[in-house]
Amino acid sequence: MSKIEESMEPRWIDAADSPWGIRVFDCRGIATTMVSTATHSDSAEQFIALRNSDGSHLYGKRPPNPVQIEVNISYPATLGSLPDRGVVFRAETLDDKWDIAVDDGVITFARSWTGEVVYNCDVVKRDDHYDVSAIVLSEDIIDESDVYYHVHVVNYLMFSHVFDVVYPHPLPLNESPDEDDILMQSFASFGRKGWFATTERFGEESSE
Repeated sequence: MSKIEESMEPRWIDAADSPWGIRVFDCRGIATTMVSTATHSDSAEQFIALRNSDGSHLYGKRPPNPVQIEVNISYPATLGSLPDRGVVFRAETLDDKWDIAVDDGVITFARSWTGEVVYNCDVVKRDDHYDVSAIVLSEDIIDESDVYYHVHVVNYLMFSHVFDVVYPHPLPLNESPDEDDILMQSFASFGRKGWFATTERFGEESSE
């Protein structure tokens, strides 16, 4: 049994004991047991209304004040097959924080409670890979001290939500949260799929 399988107690797991070769924080104890509740009836009603969408409410939508970051990220096609159009991840409960749809080579990521579009990325299948070369997000959410944070969020969402692969989500580098903060931030942002968090920045990306 590996160190990561011994316990779901919230704790830091060293790179040597991590499947990804990086240090991660185990959030599974919260992600798999915590239950979300809507404090306003409007939030619950909006969430319920969006459960019946075929994804078309996201087609062609962009984040407010959008800017584009050029990237170079590839995903093996063996991870899964993307449709030409439709929902690729639909939140089933309030504990799922994202709705994701694809249309005309663009994947759109929206918050499940509100339908607010947060990210777009292009996606093209080339041979045995899906390639992403650009991510669109609101300039308002970019922190100049951690510009690529949102690139890593999209990368995480692609693995965890689009392709259903367990993968660590990024923590902002400009914060020093304690362990309780990490757990709460993880669940608020990624819900029951936010199993592991990391401050590492790994993968392949570039900007122009």
